[in-house]
Amino acid sequence: MPLKALHAFDAVMRLGGVGRAAEQLGVTHGAVSRQIGLLQRTLGQPLFEGPRNARRPTAEAERLWSEIAPAFAALEAAVAQRGGGRRRVRVSCLSTLAARWLIPRLPGFATAAPETTIELTESYAALDRTLCGADLAIRMWTPGAPVPEGLEAVAFMDNTIGLVVARGARTPGARLVSRSHPGAWTSWSALTGQVVTRGAVVEFDHQQTMIEAAVAGLGAAVAQHPLVEAELAAGRLDAPHGFVADGAVFAAFSRTHDLNPAARRFLRWLRAQGGSRAY
Repeated sequence: MPLKALHAFDAVMRLGGVGRAAEQLGVTHGAVSRQIGLLQRTLGQPLFEGPRNARRPTAEAERLWSEIAPAFAALEAAVAQRGGGRRRVRVSCLSTLAARWLIPRLPGFATAAPETTIELTESYAALDRTLCGADLAIRMWTPGAPVPEGLEAVAFMDNTIGLVVARGARTPGARLVSRSHPGAWTSWSALTGQVVTRGAVVEFDHQQTMIEAAVAGLGAAVAQHPLVEAELAAGRLDAPHGFVADGAVFAAFSRTHDLNPAARRFLRWLRAQGGSRAY
């Protein structure tokens, strides 16, 4: 039984590419490719198809991986439960949420789980079964909406939005808009019945800079509560109309039945931090 080749195949399928698999396994790209070639010869059929720069798994590869992945996950869990070394959880997160909500809380997780290292990457990329190599990917989601094949979603925090202005601002000033959420003002108006007044509009590429502009007093912004809660608590921003749920949630996506114990613990912590309820 070509166990080494199966291990390489599992890594390629789980991480979405030979390069990522080689990096995680600590070998060269060529070494992983040779193991995949050996496995294909052993099985007598191809496992990947398409051009060299865009190879994709065949239906047989998907079937094979669905059968072997639980076994490798069980082996990893068995070793992790007995090992004394540090455990790693790879987390992909929306960049503004990572900077303004998740990172300030991570010291608390480090205290609660000192044996676990969180490797955080910032991304807005669309998700597929590979999660681009992450164990967990934090994205926006509407409960009940389809989940990409091979993934499952756990909602951990409601998305609420509200109008925010600098503390003590006498007039709303310009409307501050993020190009990443261009419809925020329209959504907020529809949910609250508040009329959006005409006036100057200032656009920003990201919510991060839009929020900083609001803090500086350049105008009013419609922002997600998790992204501005620190500024509200510190008195740098006011939310004169409060916040309203828009039906979306923040959710953690993972491969179905493929969370190691450390990742499951981080997910439980994440739900506690987000005030998770039954969705």
